[in-house]
Amino acid sequence: MRRLLLACAPVLALLALAGSAAASPNVVVLMTDDQTLASLSSMPQTDALLARQGTTFEQAVASFPLCCPSRSTALTGQYAHNHQVLHNAGEFGGYQRLDHANTLPVWLQEAGYRTMHVGRYLNGYRYSDGIPAGWSDWHAAPHANAFNYVNWKVNENGSLVSYPDAAHPGEYETDFFGRRASELIAGAAPGDRPFYLQVWFVAPHRGSPRDPDDPTTVGSPSPAPRHRDAFAATPFPRAPSFDEVEIGDKPQVVADRPRLDPATVAGIEENWRQEQESLLAVDEAVAGIVQTLRTTGELANTLIVFTSDNGYMHGEHRAEAEKVLLYEESVRVPLIMRGPGVPRGFRDPRPVANIDVAPTFADAADATPRRVFDGRSLFPQLADPTAWFGRDILLENGNGANSVPAYRAIRTSRFVYAEHLTTGEYELYDLELDPNEMRSVDGTAEYEAVERDLANRLRLLKRCAGRGCQKRPALNLSLRSAGRRVPDGGCPRGDLRMRIGGRDHSRVVRAEAFLGRRRIARVSAPPVSERIRRPRVRTGRRYLLRVRAELRDGRLLTLDRRLRACT
Repeated sequence: MRRLLLACAPVLALLALAGSAAASPNVVVLMTDDQTLASLSSMPQTDALLARQGTTFEQAVASFPLCCPSRSTALTGQYAHNHQVLHNAGEFGGYQRLDHANTLPVWLQEAGYRTMHVGRYLNGYRYSDGIPAGWSDWHAAPHANAFNYVNWKVNENGSLVSYPDAAHPGEYETDFFGRRASELIAGAAPGDRPFYLQVWFVAPHRGSPRDPDDPTTVGSPSPAPRHRDAFAATPFPRAPSFDEVEIGDKPQVVADRPRLDPATVAGIEENWRQEQESLLAVDEAVAGIVQTLRTTGELANTLIVFTSDNGYMHGEHRAEAEKVLLYEESVRVPLIMRGPGVPRGFRDPRPVANIDVAPTFADAADATPRRVFDGRSLFPQLADPTAWFGRDILLENGNGANSVPAYRAIRTSRFVYAEHLTTGEYELYDLELDPNEMRSVDGTAEYEAVERDLANRLRLLKRCAGRGCQKRPALNLSLRSAGRRVPDGGCPRGDLRMRIGGRDHSRVVRAEAFLGRRRIARVSAPPVSERIRRPRVRTGRRYLLRVRAELRDGRLLTLDRRLRACT
């Protein structure tokens, strides 16, 4: 029997590994190009199938709002200053700049995943570059052949193929990406290992061919023929910042721009309509992919993520058609998750960024990264919907891309503070009072302390790596009752005295204490110390006291203490 067990040990080990791999979730990531957060309203099937069945992150941002740096961040979990892809092309940008041997698909392959790519890839990718490391199935459109919606080429696992083909005459590019994604899912499921599939759509990025109603002032996408003019009668939503009148508070790169003339305005509006129309085909592709997952029996065990590489501007702050700028329309992106471990119908108000995408996938797959993540897995956040983590996000524009001078900025739950490196200019916006960033309060006495705190944190964040990018405010919570300290898990024998301490305690401007969902105390000025009348709880019950502290710089952090009722 001992000999039999020894002989069977390798087989049993393989079966155990296979069982472990089968238990790992599939991952499907759907990424659009230049899609604004607001345009999600044009995608009803994505809303019904993903947002309502999963979680929408309402404060998701692209840390470097430009295609190639942002996509490199999605593949590495690092800020651009660490992965070093700082532009779409040139010495510091493009496909050649990224170390492809140390990216997400490589780690997932090592964890037992079948990895599949469909769609466009990094800027500058050529057929002659071959297939990057880490991919089991490769269906990527070389950059020069990707941005034509009716005539494109794809590297099909090493062979360059022109589309549409004879079997699908007149096929639209977005439809092809959706069809190929569904074919790959059908081929991978059911299988002996989980799969990772990323589908990088071109829409709603500008592209050819030119359509009869294309604007002459700005490039636009070419919607599928069935969707043309679907938004022709839809009013263009003008934000208060559209063609901003008083713009002297902005840096020179913005303040020198002229007011938008009627022809430019008409071009912006037509481009916006064509972008919404081009997203209707993406919406249908999303529905088709979800249906294929359902048909193959894989939907319940698949983590689906929908996002964009960056946002886009449509006349806000006089920016005709741009990204890279640090304003909300440029940096805010859609981010929706559905699948195992993701709450249904939840709208998460906490700040997250594209640096969190790769860590989340690695966490789901139990993969071992060979980079130090600047971001963090979103699963701990999703597991605790009322926790706040003191999060701040770096916004950066490396060496200055797309004629926008280099800047570094910090974004918290409430503020955006920016330093323009080549011009010595600064910006500060209070997003709670000024969500459209109409007035920079940099240099005002009212915000002097806020600006000082943000500048100090930015000084560290702009060179951060790993844990330094995730540093929380230095705060702690102490409780006393009946003259004695109440330890974690202890029972207060009377009223509680709550006090927030720590190195950053002087920066706390307000705090709220909760027992479950019930707010039991609120403090609106430092020092943060408050008497809480003895909480009403059942004898013998254990409960969680959660204190949410807001710092002067806009960060929010929850501090917890487990308590029990005294017997």
